[in-house]
Amino acid sequence: MTSTKTPTTQSRIQRIGDTVVRFILRSPLHPLLSKKLLIITVSGRKTGREYANPVGYAEYEGHLLIGTAATWRHNLIPNTPVRILLRGTNLQATHEVITDEPRAATLYREILTQNPTHGRFAKIHLDPDGTVNSADLRAALSRGTAIVRLRPL
Repeated sequence: MTSTKTPTTQSRIQRIGDTVVRFILRSPLHPLLSKKLLIITVSGRKTGREYANPVGYAEYEGHLLIGTAATWRHNLIPNTPVRILLRGTNLQATHEVITDEPRAATLYREILTQNPTHGRFAKIHLDPDGTVNSADLRAALSRGTAIVRLRPL
């Protein structure tokens, strides 16, 4: 007997939501969402299939910061730019995946300051003094969370 893997209700809702967000970000209505969301397109390392992922971002020192635990980041190929759709404009961007705690703490502070909602999903919070809670960050990094830093070309 073979087992059939069925998507959970949550993953179905996520896929539907992502489809709607991609549609809006690619349309003239993109200003509704594009101040906080962009689309990053990566190719599967094994399949070559393209995946267009809507993600939240923060801007910091000319870079775009994406906090994520999603597996799409494993398809990023070193020294190979990715395509992004940022505020209605298609661009190429270089990338760096950051998983070390000291750099992640600095960058996550920016992400959480600009997008507090992300902290609830990532389970990372700012302490009263405005620094990233070390225990939260350490736990998130151990669960596979990383920061993808993009530099548009």
